[in-house]
Amino acid sequence: LFYVSLCLEADARDWFYDNPRLCSTWSIFTQNLLKTFESSGKGGIAFNRLRHYEQGINQDVRHYYFEVMKLCKEANPIMDDVSKLQYLKDGLKPSLRFDVLLKNPKNPEEFLEYAQMIEELKSLDAKQDVLTCLDQQKFTKPPTINSNNINNKPQQINQPSIPRQPNHNNVYYKPNYNNTNPKRIFNNTTPNQVPYNNTIPKPPYQCYKCGANDHYIHNCPHFQ
Repeated sequence: LFYVSLCLEADARDWFYDNPRLCSTWSIFTQNLLKTFESSGKGGIAFNRLRHYEQGINQDVRHYYFEVMKLCKEANPIMDDVSKLQYLKDGLKPSLRFDVLLKNPKNPEEFLEYAQMIEELKSLDAKQDVLTCLDQQKFTKPPTINSNNINNKPQQINQPSIPRQPNHNNVYYKPNYNNTNPKRIFNNTTPNQVPYNNTIPKPPYQCYKCGANDHYIHNCPHFQ
C-alpha cells in the first residue's frame, strides 16, 4: 500500500493520508475508497442494468458470465455469491436455463462450468442435425441429366422441302410382291397429258316403248 499514494491525486490522496486505519489491507482499502468516492448514481444505473440484463442469442456463456459479474461489482462491490448466482440464472437464455437449473450450481463458478458444458453439447447436437439433414437431401436428390449425353444425341435438322420437278421420261416402278426386284414400266405420256376419248357413251340397251331390256323399240310388240 505504500505505492498506492503515488497513484492517487487531490482529494483521494488526502483521504488516504487522513484515514490510515481504513487502508490497513488492500481489500479494506478498495471497499472504503469506492464507498467514499464512487457516485451513488453509477451504482443505481448498474443495478438497473443488472436486473434487466439477458444473454443474447449469439452470445456465448463465458462472455455472458463476465458481463453479469462486472455489473454485480458495479452495482454492489460487496455483493454475496448467492445474489450473483441468482442474477446469472435469471438472465440465462431459455435454451440453456432448464438444463443448468437441473445441475443446481452452488456458486457462480459452478454455474459457469455447467453452463459451458451444456452449451458445447447443444452445439454438437445442432451440428449433427445439420449433417443428418444434408445426408437426407443427398439421398432424395433427383437424378440429373448428363449434358454430354444430350449433346451426343443426333439432332434432327429440319430442311426445307424441295418440290419435285416433273420427269418427262416418266419411269414408273410397279412393286412386284413375288419378286424382290422392282419391274420397270415405261410410259411415254407426260403427267400433264390426260387421255381423251372421242367416243360418246352409248345409251343403255332398252326399249323406250315398254321399258324392256331384251329388245329395241322397233322390235317391240307394242309398237304399231
